[in-house]
Amino acid sequence: MRKLSLMTLAILLAFTSLKSVAGEAEVNFEGVEDYTDFEPADGIEKRFQEKRMEELKDYLGKLAEDLPDGQMLSMTVTDIDLTGRLEPTFGQSASSHIRIVRTIDFPTMDFSYQLKSADGRVIKEADVNLKDMSFEFDTTATRHTRNDALYFEKKMLRDWFIDTFRDQANPPAESA
Repeated sequence: MRKLSLMTLAILLAFTSLKSVAGEAEVNFEGVEDYTDFEPADGIEKRFQEKRMEELKDYLGKLAEDLPDGQMLSMTVTDIDLTGRLEPTFGQSASSHIRIVRTIDFPTMDFSYQLKSADGRVIKEADVNLKDMSFEFDTTATRHTRNDALYFEKKMLRDWFIDTFRDQANPPAESA
């Protein structure tokens, strides 16, 4: 029994140490007040933006875990246009606006990034104008968007991450 406990402990330690051997992400948001569309349908705008920025930081951090140990992905987001458009409800609901998603209202995000090695060398860097004009063709979106307000934006970032860092990273999990 003691051998089994020691074996279990050794396996757990191995998995936790593997998880700590990963890349990291540092994400900054500049000029949020000037973003194209980063507003709530209802509620307090500042709280909405803080929550969404935290969600995006966490998500990019999870993606960066697939980078090799010591690599650092630094991003500065300069614009976000969320999927859909805010439309007035004209008193038809408790909210004064509702987000309507149509084909022409695809998600976009502008940012610059640097990927640095453990010793601080810049491996890759670029200014990116990211957009997903085919977002509406995602057959699983209906199921996912009920639980994730940033589903399309996260999917767009995951696809970019895979395409951009294919040679550095292990492929991230498919869930957005």
